[in-house]
Amino acid sequence: MLSIRVVRMPANLPPDYVDLFLSRVSAERRQKIARFVRKEDAYRSLLGEVLVRSTLSEHTGVRPDALQFVYNPYGKPFLQNNPDVGFNLSHSGNWIAMIWGDSSCCPGIDVERIVRMDLHIAEHLFTPQENRMLASKTGDARLEYFYRVWTLKESYVKAVGKGLSIPLDSFSVVCTEEQTWYSPEADGFHFTSISLDEEHILSACSCKAALPDHVQHVSLSSLYETLL
Repeated sequence: MLSIRVVRMPANLPPDYVDLFLSRVSAERRQKIARFVRKEDAYRSLLGEVLVRSTLSEHTGVRPDALQFVYNPYGKPFLQNNPDVGFNLSHSGNWIAMIWGDSSCCPGIDVERIVRMDLHIAEHLFTPQENRMLASKTGDARLEYFYRVWTLKESYVKAVGKGLSIPLDSFSVVCTEEQTWYSPEADGFHFTSISLDEEHILSACSCKAALPDHVQHVSLSSLYETLL
């Protein structure tokens, strides 16, 4: 069984929340956060690890600050001493998102804020089939389609755990008439894409397990209480 949790980033975190959250993340994370110039970047980095530690602590019974992580050669994190637990994290704009469950499900997730851009970039990121579908869209629908395909591709790359060593144009994600997604080159993988709000799209994928049809919204206060 897989679950997805999301946290909406606040404009400001209360000082006592910042102090507690910083005390529960790794020393490496604190050093990274201290180097950020923009408050928003620091918040996303901090809340990302806080969400992971809070969630996995509830799942495993291990204290949040006692959880240890290891990384594969491509930088994908795993929970040390708990190889059966799989998780993945993403953040962009106003949202932090996490998927977790059985590690055999290879969960992957990506969230992106929708911004206007030159969609010719898709010529270098998408397959011919994807580019034909993109070209058939117009206006806002075209921009939304681009972000759905992009985040679905990113979720798959993150699920497999090999980073951008997998070229994004080496596989396709296709929307069926029933508005479901699949990849002809990733047989057995499940895909989903949802709108968190008008400006953010979340996509996820997994193998061997169906994806949840809803996300769990986690409040800052509940994170705070979990870490006390």
